[in-house]
Formats: sequence, C-alpha cells, structure tokens
Amino acid sequence: MRQTAIVTEIQALAPSVLQLTVSFSQEFRFQPGQWVNFRFPEGGPSRAYTIASAPQRPEAVQLCVRVGVGKGGEALRKLEAGAEVVVEGPYGDFLLPNDDRRGVVFLAGDVGIAPVRSIVLYMLAEKDPRAITVLYEPDQRHILYAGDFDPLARAGQIVHEAGSIETLVDRNRAAIKDGVVMAAGFDPFLERAKRALEAIDVDPSQTISETFGPQP
Repeated sequence: MRQTAIVTEIQALAPSVLQLTVSFSQEFRFQPGQWVNFRFPEGGPSRAYTIASAPQRPEAVQLCVRVGVGKGGEALRKLEAGAEVVVEGPYGDFLLPNDDRRGVVFLAGDVGIAPVRSIVLYMLAEKDPRAITVLYEPDQRHILYAGDFDPLARAGQIVHEAGSIETLVDRNRAAIKDGVVMAAGFDPFLERAKRALEAIDVDPSQTISETFGPQP
C-alpha cells in the first residue's frame, strides 16, 4: 500500500534519535512490529523506518528513527512538520505469535525498542493475558520510551529492565526459558544476544528476530 501522509510532529527522543508522527487522510492498517518505507519530499531518498505506535490509532503512526550519516540523515535534519511524504507498506514479519500462550520476552537494543513498544502497547490495549518482559540495552544510557515502560513496570503490568543484554539475559533466564523470545536491534547487538542465549542453553534459532542492519 502506498499513501500520502503529513509529518505532524518531530520529537527528539535522544541525541540522534527522532520520533516522527505522520498522519493519513485514510486509515493506515498495520500489525504491531512492522515497518514502512518512508519517502522524503521533493524526490528525496527513501528509508525503512519502524513503527513505534500501536495499531489502535490507524489514522496516524509514530516512527522511531536514528539519524545517521549520508543522504538519509541529511534529509531527516531538513525535514519539518507539515511536510508531505509518501509512506509505503507495511512490511515485516517481526510479529507476535497468536497461537502461543507463553509469556513474551523482548530483547531490544537501541532503536530496536521501537517495534517492541508497538507490540507491548497493542498487547495491553487488547488485554492480552501473556506475561511481558522487556530487556533493553540502550545506547549511551538514553533509555528510549522510559515514559511508557517505567509506569507500566511500576504498576506490575510488565517487567522492564535496562542494562547490558548479557546481564539481563542471565538474570531473567527463567522467564526466557519458559517464554517466547523476540529480539530486535542492529546486527552487533543481535549477535551478542544470540551468544547470551546460548550461554543459558537456549536455542537462538527459535528466537523471532528483526535486524536493523549494520551498526550506523
């Protein structure tokens, strides 16, 4: 699906990380955990950006973006609210399994927390009974979406821990061994997460994973 959209808000979540809110004239249907192809205005480049919001609000989506070098980063720095863009998709199969009622353990690195946020918010909105554990390794201690996850953790709705992924996996080995594991992040993070799982005798090939590509 290809739709025209308007950038309604650009919010800095951390140094070099932005959240773009784009609004549609028609509903944009997607499954939590998916991504879109974002085409910049005036013939600019296109980039794959992950949806960080839940699908219960299909008239607008939030995209979590790391501002890198090159044409994509340059286009992001020039982007302003009110710009008309084209959004293609949704794409991706980083999807919550509907036929498995075990608890879900998310391993997220840096902006890999974006699809996790989408899925977690969806699960809570749908009153999904599965236990939710979010293990997050932030970049430079910038814990993205803490304003969402911390209150949920304090209320006992989820487990939310931040730190090195090796420490978090070892500390939560019981939940990991009894649950569905979903991992998202850049390639070096995913490789470390894989080794951490192997260290607690969990087969990483059973993990649902989403790569964000090489470390920018």
